Amino acid sequence: MIDKRVFSLDGIWQVCGYRDTAEEKITLDARVPGQIHVDLIRKKIIPDPFWRDQAQQCQWVEDYDWCYRKEFECPADFAGGWQVLECEGMDTFAAIRLNGVEIGRSDNMFIPHRFEVTGKLKKGKNVLEVDFQSHQQALAGKPSDKYFSCFSGDRVFARKMQCGFGWDWVHRLVTCGIWRPIRLVSYSQARIEDVYVSTKKIGDQMAEVNVDLAVEQRNSSGITAILVIRDNDGKMVAEKRLETIKDISSHAFRLDAPRLWWPNGQGEQPLYSCEVTLLNAQGNILDEKRISFGIRTVELDMTPDEKGCGFILKINGRPIFCKGGNWVPADPFPTRIPAEKYQRLIAQAARANINMLRCWGGGIYEPPAFWETCNRHGILIMQDFMLACAEYPEDDSQFMQQLEKEFSLAIHMLRNHPALVLWTGGNELGMNSDPQSNYSGRKIAEQISGPLCQKLDPNRPFLPTSPWGGKTNNDPAWGESHTTAWYDTNFLLSDMKDYRQRISDCTFRFASESAIVGAPPLHSLRKFLSEDDIFGPDKALWEYRTKDNPYNGIDAMTHYDMLVKTAEQLYGRTEDPILRLRHMEYVQCEWIRLAMEAARRRMFFSSGLLFWMYNDCWPASGWSMLDYFGYAKAGWYGMKRACAPVIAALAPVDNHVELWIASDLAKDASIPYRLLIQPFSASAQILAEGTMGIKANRSQKVIDIPCEKLKPDCLLICDMESPSGTDRSAFYPGPLHDAILPRTRLQVSQSSRGSRG
Repeated sequence: MIDKRVFSLDGIWQVCGYRDTAEEKITLDARVPGQIHVDLIRKKIIPDPFWRDQAQQCQWVEDYDWCYRKEFECPADFAGGWQVLECEGMDTFAAIRLNGVEIGRSDNMFIPHRFEVTGKLKKGKNVLEVDFQSHQQALAGKPSDKYFSCFSGDRVFARKMQCGFGWDWVHRLVTCGIWRPIRLVSYSQARIEDVYVSTKKIGDQMAEVNVDLAVEQRNSSGITAILVIRDNDGKMVAEKRLETIKDISSHAFRLDAPRLWWPNGQGEQPLYSCEVTLLNAQGNILDEKRISFGIRTVELDMTPDEKGCGFILKINGRPIFCKGGNWVPADPFPTRIPAEKYQRLIAQAARANINMLRCWGGGIYEPPAFWETCNRHGILIMQDFMLACAEYPEDDSQFMQQLEKEFSLAIHMLRNHPALVLWTGGNELGMNSDPQSNYSGRKIAEQISGPLCQKLDPNRPFLPTSPWGGKTNNDPAWGESHTTAWYDTNFLLSDMKDYRQRISDCTFRFASESAIVGAPPLHSLRKFLSEDDIFGPDKALWEYRTKDNPYNGIDAMTHYDMLVKTAEQLYGRTEDPILRLRHMEYVQCEWIRLAMEAARRRMFFSSGLLFWMYNDCWPASGWSMLDYFGYAKAGWYGMKRACAPVIAALAPVDNHVELWIASDLAKDASIPYRLLIQPFSASAQILAEGTMGIKANRSQKVIDIPCEKLKPDCLLICDMESPSGTDRSAFYPGPLHDAILPRTRLQVSQSSRGSRG
């Protein structure tokens, strides 16, 4: 028997939207969890903002206030020591009233809220109202113009999803609503406030873990607790009974023969569980909580060297070359992202041999479905606090207090996940500033996020911002940087003939953002653009869907223009619209493949490369490897090949080409390889073949090939085999549109395999 009662308030609510006059009033039924745009789309009050430029017709929604109302009756047995209204997410500025009496307010989308309602519930009908105020009204009088903010000037005081105000890859869609579950909970005597499990030590066939337990007690008489740890198979491996319960306590456990948690490609991802049960004097359950965790250690090696400072992530003492991308919210209205979509997107990352994603600071703290899937697939997470590309009001004490509450709760929510390996104070705060100067975000990092991470999650590294360190906060020779060979003014205005050399020469220690665009496949484009939009002479809708960055320093070119020019310079101009689109897709595949090969050749001088970006927030034609619908773009395929456990890499260096083999394997391996000159219209010529002994977790040069051996009518190819499979790397010395390719002919043959049975 359990004394705790839970009464869900999810479901249909009545909503009224209003602005200035009664004529502008809107009423509708809305779903909770939800956000108002989703219901307005479902009721056809606004058009689908994903089709063409219809998002323009949805902008009025953010100017309205929206009142949510629900009538309910509590169950007859809903009685206990105290009752609480638990709201997992309120977006954003809201007053909450129960039976006409205000019980609390919300001003932060990112945090859960708890409002005590003991004595305020009635027998029979109750009425709960949540009045959401437009952000313009809620922030009226705030000096937003005082602070620089990319893309939108009215977001710096709003603790909302920052990219909802518009970015260079998603349109402005400022929404509101009860976006995560809401419930009433009745407790008796005590509740479990928090359980935190951390790995303290991994030794020879043993591990030491610590369980920190926080309990809220209203009456401590007769309360006991049972702590149980189970392995991945559900077998109990440790147990402890607590006869006296403190509000905060810490408990050490020794686990024999532990199964360690590893990143994708490095080993298995076994998940242990910790079960905590609170009991009263009669043996009834007051509360219970189960969390999963992995046994693993994480450290960040930033040892200075003669060229700067390294940035090597180590899991269980093993250096990990990090391969992946940046994660952004998978929808402008994240309330409607189902668990299945998280599972599908993360599984696609694992299939592409990705082992790390960076949760970018202009989005949200992702829900359990995201984290549980990353834990199972071994996807490491670099987590920003939700600050991005702005000067935030560090001189406003109320704002700073709000961040302290938000960051503390975020750490508590996420710190049990083994996938989480690194915190950063935010995205591009004070980028290109001297890290010792008074750059934007430094005060937040030094007074709030840094101390909180040290206090609440001391076993994980913390960076004040991303990028951070060196001569400026984006020094490619020092630690972690945001850099790419493509997004460079001189390159984009050039003939791009040296693009392979530029990629090869683009060095960094750890690139947590590296940008390259690419078009999505045609079947996805047709979901949000008309045929004339896609293939017609007017590029307006392409630009609307690609967006632009006014800070890129190239006034004459939009992101769409940059993509078109890159496609033409690499693959040539064509009047065939389908082929032209293919070229715009393949830019991303080629760039990602070559950039990852170049980074892996330099392991561990370079120790990680995360592309901007992995997934998409809305149907767009720009940065992501997976489009909004979850379909793989050409870049995903380039990533899959270049991130395989063992790859061959061909690189131009001065007047020759180098062949390297890079291995992420945990053991040494003997790799058979064959180097070929493959003419376009003749048989291949073998330049070299043999077997190379490759050390575990290393990259090694195999051979140099003089450039005079390369002709405009042939490719340089390396085929190799490894314990992880076969791989082929190809190199062409000039622009690909200069290649003298023979005409292809389609041949079809038919054969019969006979009948079955």
